[in-house]
Amino acid sequence: MGQVLAEISWNPEIRNILGLMVGIGVLVGSVFLLVGSNTGPRTGLLVTFACLCGWMMIMGLVWWMYGIGMKGEESHWKAVEINRGDLAQAQNDKARQLPELDEQQIVQKILADHPELKQKVNPENKPDKVTSISELVEADPSLLAQYGLTSDQLGGWRILVPSDKQRGDAQAVADATLVAQKFFGSSAEYKVVEVYDIGGKRQLPASTGDCKWYKPSTYGDCKDRLWDNIYSFVQFTHPEHFAIVQVQAVVPQQTTPGQAPPTPKVDETKPVISVILIRSLGDKRFPAFMITLVFGILFTLTCWTLHRRDKLMDAHRAAVTV
Repeated sequence: MGQVLAEISWNPEIRNILGLMVGIGVLVGSVFLLVGSNTGPRTGLLVTFACLCGWMMIMGLVWWMYGIGMKGEESHWKAVEINRGDLAQAQNDKARQLPELDEQQIVQKILADHPELKQKVNPENKPDKVTSISELVEADPSLLAQYGLTSDQLGGWRILVPSDKQRGDAQAVADATLVAQKFFGSSAEYKVVEVYDIGGKRQLPASTGDCKWYKPSTYGDCKDRLWDNIYSFVQFTHPEHFAIVQVQAVVPQQTTPGQAPPTPKVDETKPVISVILIRSLGDKRFPAFMITLVFGILFTLTCWTLHRRDKLMDAHRAAVTV
């Protein structure tokens, strides 16, 4: 007996199951005991079960609306293809639309035309720092139109700047995929060149002013955000959302003891590896939806059964009275 109690107290899964059973027994059992003692065991069971189903339906509805409680899988990026070298040979149709950019040539041209950006993208003045196009675009978004880097000129693809949350999520999945499939031993063996995305929900334009109904931000003015809410409400389908994380191997360097690791240098002799990702929306609200649906049906059936019972008892009383 002592060994059984020790196993129960140690195993958290068994302890949680027993705790749930005790909670259900005390909560539902006490209600059934009170109702059944006044209406009879059968009617008391129906009333108690109807109340439980109604409460579960309301709780599931709240979980479903706000995305809380019992949740399914969150939305995430999923790798669908890894391409080495030319994207024109990729299996994904969207990936083949992305033109190849001469990264360093474009960066050198931008820095030559805009020398003031050197300090913004390299505040520490590292002589060996490798600057990317996305870093320059983040410092000055007008460079997109000036150097032909808009989505229209890139086959619909958009350059994601380093501070973009989607870039961080996509890069984390790409890192795990490259290491898991033995392309690299660790993320220190390569450098992310650029990250692009295409598709997904409609992108809001840049903010043109503050909106009294929303917090001031760069997500568009009141009219844009109001229209976006309406458009999202009537849009029943979710367009596919792809991302491409391009990486390139770095030159192996020795770290001097007691000093900071050297700045990674891209090995130009190595091909660019493109990790093609698709956005999976997951099923975050699906468990709550199923709870609402199942207990809603059970609640309706039990209420209908109670209604039939009341009508039958009224008919019996009328027959006895006559």
